[in-house]
Amino acid sequence: MYFYDSNKAMGGCEYHDRDDAGNLQFDWLGVQLETFRRRGMQVWLTGHVPPSPGNYFPECHVRYVELSLRFQDTILGHLYGHMNNDHFFFVEADDLKFSSMVDISRARNDTGAGAVAHGDLYDDLLKDFDALPQKNKETDYDDYGVVNVSPSVVPNPYLPSFRVFSYNITGADVSTPAGLDDDLKKRKHGHRHGDGSRDAYCKKPAYRGSWRCHLKEPWHSDPDSPSRRNTLWSPLGYAQYYIDEEQLVDTSRKPKFKLEYLTYPLDRLHPEAPEVADNFTYPVPLRNLPKSLRNSTKTKSKFAPYRLPDLTIPSWVKLARKLADPSKKKLRRKFKQYMYMGDN
Repeated sequence: MYFYDSNKAMGGCEYHDRDDAGNLQFDWLGVQLETFRRRGMQVWLTGHVPPSPGNYFPECHVRYVELSLRFQDTILGHLYGHMNNDHFFFVEADDLKFSSMVDISRARNDTGAGAVAHGDLYDDLLKDFDALPQKNKETDYDDYGVVNVSPSVVPNPYLPSFRVFSYNITGADVSTPAGLDDDLKKRKHGHRHGDGSRDAYCKKPAYRGSWRCHLKEPWHSDPDSPSRRNTLWSPLGYAQYYIDEEQLVDTSRKPKFKLEYLTYPLDRLHPEAPEVADNFTYPVPLRNLPKSLRNSTKTKSKFAPYRLPDLTIPSWVKLARKLADPSKKKLRRKFKQYMYMGDN
């Protein structure tokens, strides 16, 4: 809440106000992330208000993006709420460019900004996704972090929901701190802090006091880290459950959560063959699936529109590219339906 621009008691993480509560929390967070990284640990960043230009004070947003990308090899992802709309967006290196400082229109109409109309949020997300590089070879994944915004957990005036994640635990029983430390030494240490025009901007009094002019720490990224490649501790997917409106208004019986959708491909829900079933770890227990998905021969389902192989950054970027494609009408329709839990 120290970063939220509706909190008028805060100073907004201004560079010269080092005792501002937001700056102090970012200083603390940087120390914690460095500690976790040195210990070879993986973490999620989670909070209430999503980290977007429209929600955060400008300088608080700069600090959040910089920390997110500096510790990309340690942060599995970002989990937030507040908006009561199911969606995802990216924190990007482009957010650290000076051009974004003066783009007031984009900031105030950002995908995470305040309570926006249904169509506005959906359309803004598609525009952002359309601006992504179109090919893998054109994409520097060091420049991205994925923010997942969950729908409501309360029943009034929204529909209550929750998610259950699964992770890659292959090798978890044999990993050691020493091994993790050795792996850490092999990781890439970048030194990118926004666009190349920073020096020119930072000579100007109007920009000299921005955190953008004082980002000196190297970025830690690694294409083999769990946020980038499906490996130990990578998030594999989630199943989302909710209580529909019909059950909420029916006071004669206890409401039950039911599956709304899942991110997995259908062939990941079951073992490849009966003979390996004993050693198979189900990402979603069969008892928590609708009857239609308990059959391993199922190849299509309304519950599985995304079919993500995992929840790594490249997988989310690929999904965003698909959503930006106007020909993917069915996928877009599902995305919008889930965003508003059926209320279009």
